[in-house]
Amino acid sequence: MINMVIKKIMKGRDSTQPDERERIGRITGILGIGLNFILFLVKGGLGIVTNSISLTADAFNNLSDTASSFITIVGFKLANKEADTKHPYGHGRIEYLTGLMISVLVIVVGYQFVVSSINKILHPSPVSISPIALFILFISMSFKVFIHLLNKRLGMRIKSGTLLATAQDALGDILTTSVVIIGLLIGKFTTVPVDGFIGVLIAVYIIFSGIRLSLETIDPILGEKPDDALAEKIKERIMSYENIYGVHDLQIHTYGPSKTMATIDVEVPYDMSLVDAHNLIDRIERKSRDELGINLVIHMDPINNYDKRFLEVKTYANDVAMSVKNVLSIHDFRYTGHSEEELIIFEIVVDSKNTTMQDRIDIKQTIEDKLKEKFSKAKILIDIDLDVAIL
Repeated sequence: MINMVIKKIMKGRDSTQPDERERIGRITGILGIGLNFILFLVKGGLGIVTNSISLTADAFNNLSDTASSFITIVGFKLANKEADTKHPYGHGRIEYLTGLMISVLVIVVGYQFVVSSINKILHPSPVSISPIALFILFISMSFKVFIHLLNKRLGMRIKSGTLLATAQDALGDILTTSVVIIGLLIGKFTTVPVDGFIGVLIAVYIIFSGIRLSLETIDPILGEKPDDALAEKIKERIMSYENIYGVHDLQIHTYGPSKTMATIDVEVPYDMSLVDAHNLIDRIERKSRDELGINLVIHMDPINNYDKRFLEVKTYANDVAMSVKNVLSIHDFRYTGHSEEELIIFEIVVDSKNTTMQDRIDIKQTIEDKLKEKFSKAKILIDIDLDVAIL
């Protein structure tokens, strides 16, 4: 059934387009508002009748989910706004902020649940339950299962953190209702405020889920490292072209799920004409945009793989650099001139976790000193890169 609903919502359209993402977010939001509001009314009424604090708290959790669904609709709408003078890369990151807001709401609900549950423990009261109440709770769980699976599968399909956060919230509700049912059943046979203790456990889970969701939604806002599979795909596409010797320094920046930009250094033959090199790079950039949906900007590094002197110096510099602890690799090597006009330029990649700023300065100085022993009159320029780039 879920697959049929998803197929109906997707309609075979391109979900990478902002308009389609907004439409999908609007549909799931409306469904969430309707189903959660129904659950709020039903559970709230049962909570009052049965005098169950956990059931009442669960009802208000559903009410907060209604607000979350409304935020989802607004978030997708705002994220689809076109670029303007203040936001030249569009408003796609609003979708991440939407997911963060939903996560915060989850935490707030959890806190309120802790307070009410502790109050129940300190001031216990009888709990009653009826078969019809249990039946309604099971029906409410089926609603939440539907919301969870719908948002999770759609979220994975369109890579939406907001929908995945909503799916996780729904999963928490499923577990919450399950524990509420257990608490109500046990509460019939004991005067111990089981309802309150179970409520505390539920609240802790809700708070934990909210914090985890918050961290997950903050990462893309701060600029997390993109998926290695995407990086490898970009590399494979570029390396498939003739006259491409190598690639490095790939950096990917996302401005929302529908807007991705990237920069990369590409090694090309040093004797390739400027026109031919430009045409090659332009072709790669256009293909990346059309096939991968990535606005790729390429920097060219001319490489001479035929000059004996160049290869000798490059090999020696590589051996020297790699002999120094915490140096992972070198790239962008250039060597020009002889004797008084020698110029050696390259970049070293250093282990970021096991080095301090001073360590990196010392590493650079050590390599320069070792190269000076052989190239005493050469001008040596070394730049330090950290191992945070993808390639």
